[in-house]
Amino acid sequence: MTELTTHNPTPDRPGPDGKPGGAWIWPSIVLGLLAMQAVICFAAVFVATSDPSHAVVSDYHAKAVAWDQQMDERRAGETLGWQSQLDIALKADMLGDRITRLSLQDAQGGPLTGAAVTVSAFHHARANQVVEAELNETAPGEYLAQMKMRKAGLWELAFVVSRGEDVYRFSIKQQVGQAGGAPK
Repeated sequence: MTELTTHNPTPDRPGPDGKPGGAWIWPSIVLGLLAMQAVICFAAVFVATSDPSHAVVSDYHAKAVAWDQQMDERRAGETLGWQSQLDIALKADMLGDRITRLSLQDAQGGPLTGAAVTVSAFHHARANQVVEAELNETAPGEYLAQMKMRKAGLWELAFVVSRGEDVYRFSIKQQVGQAGGAPK
């Protein structure tokens, strides 16, 4: 009796037609698709977490709980009658610094001297890149600092001015690096 044997091709042995076996093709396609999916997922996570325009407010819950207190402080500062005028250099220097000048006047219109002034600022397109500075008094009522503000456009600056027990907090949104505030 003649026994009929079937010859199954494998990657090691050629099939009956002399060509190498194809048993590895489908598993490799499935593994390739899984690897491609993993790469796409890692790329999506990287893009989502490295976006400089996305910002998370640090300690948001504590700030929200203290909102009433912050509003009371802001109102108390407004009753002082202090006035401010902000001037930011039109062009940045080679390092991206701009001279930021804040003129402060007291309630009678005279220069506000002897105050401690701090500022934190961010470009609206890069909200997670906060720039902080301490302004130094260079003349009576004139406070000056060099700040890293390379990018032109809309900036938000939050100032804290304190003299003795008086504290004045205010924010200013200002176009930086554009003459007349007109967009380029």
